[in-house]
Amino acid sequence: MPRRAPDPRQVERGADRIGPAWHRPSAGLATLLAVLLVVTPLAAAQDTDDLENVQQEIETSRKAAEALAKKAASLEKEVADLQAALIKAAADVQKREREVSEIENTLASLTEAEAEKAGSLKQGRAELSATLVALQRLATRPRQALLFADESPIDMARSARLLGIVTPALDSRARTLRSELTDIKGLRQEMAMRRDQLTAALADLADENQRLSKLVAKKAGQQKSTQAETEATRQRLARLADQAKNLQDLIARLEKTELAAPAAPAPPAPVEAKGQGQENAEAAQIAALPQPRTEKPADLRKFPKNLSQLTSPASGKVVRRFGARTEPAGTLKGIEIETRPGAQIVATFDGQIVFEGPFRGYGQILIIEHAGGYHTVLAGLDRVVVQVGQWLKAGEPLGRMGASGRNEDGTESGRPKLYVELRRDGEPVDPAPMMAAQNN
Repeated sequence: MPRRAPDPRQVERGADRIGPAWHRPSAGLATLLAVLLVVTPLAAAQDTDDLENVQQEIETSRKAAEALAKKAASLEKEVADLQAALIKAAADVQKREREVSEIENTLASLTEAEAEKAGSLKQGRAELSATLVALQRLATRPRQALLFADESPIDMARSARLLGIVTPALDSRARTLRSELTDIKGLRQEMAMRRDQLTAALADLADENQRLSKLVAKKAGQQKSTQAETEATRQRLARLADQAKNLQDLIARLEKTELAAPAAPAPPAPVEAKGQGQENAEAAQIAALPQPRTEKPADLRKFPKNLSQLTSPASGKVVRRFGARTEPAGTLKGIEIETRPGAQIVATFDGQIVFEGPFRGYGQILIIEHAGGYHTVLAGLDRVVVQVGQWLKAGEPLGRMGASGRNEDGTESGRPKLYVELRRDGEPVDPAPMMAAQNN
């Protein structure tokens, strides 16, 4: 049966029913579109605000980092300035010590000369007095008594001649005594002047020591944060010292041991954007900055071949020399310097403290490692102001001597004495040339 074509009117009516419904959005879809149109600009605005906040935080952090870098550079400069001030102050103290010692030695020589002159004057006066008494008796004898004297005319003539000879000699002796008396007076005047100089020099020395003590205290404050690491290193070194057979063995063990330098600080905490929190964070970051000389300095110098270029560790007199006989049947591996009580001791050259503590017959010792396989060993200090792992420059203070020397049994013995050894690749070298530096 042939298919009938649809009625055009019905098709038109159907199109009216279907067409508008298909082309026109539903109520839900319209609402969704409305929300999207409103939310999209808000989200874009929110993203812009977040980006601006991030950029602001980045800028704040950058400025804070720049400020911290400037403070770190300032701290490094302060450390370098402090180190230079310490070296100068220690040199000034040693210079004053030499001046005081020279004045004291001059006073001792003057006192000895004055005592010798006084003794000679006393003896001369006694001799002159006895001679004058005899001459006075001879001169006061009445001439009439000479006629009845037992002496022969020849003896009397001899006496008269002797009197003529003795008188000029007595005059000469009297002039000598007057000269000696004048010399003694001059010596006493010079002694009085030297005592005044000594008083002034001692006052200057006290001032220099006080200034140096303040600088050392300031440096100790910088090192305070490393005390725990230093104590741990000291205990480890004490175990090494117990195991070492001799000083050469100890130095060899130290060279194989990596020192625990003061620990590096943790990375700085993030800086808060603003307010008091930012100031606290900056303070914490500054406090966490590395302490001075915890790493090998770039300006560390090569050890000189000419040992006279080294800095003298102390102002004093060498009383025992390299190679001197020791008991039992040994020889001295270094030199012994007699110092003033409380004398300042300094580093002989650039280097690092690798050991501090007691070791066998040496007592309390310091070992400084230099470039080129050299080590300086110092023993006899009463007080130490450096710590293991610390890098030093020549002339930087290490500590001070005690009030007097010490015997092996711990009893006091005269002036304090500093023992100094210089070793190259573990073998002792005569360190005497370094003492020439104190005369420069």
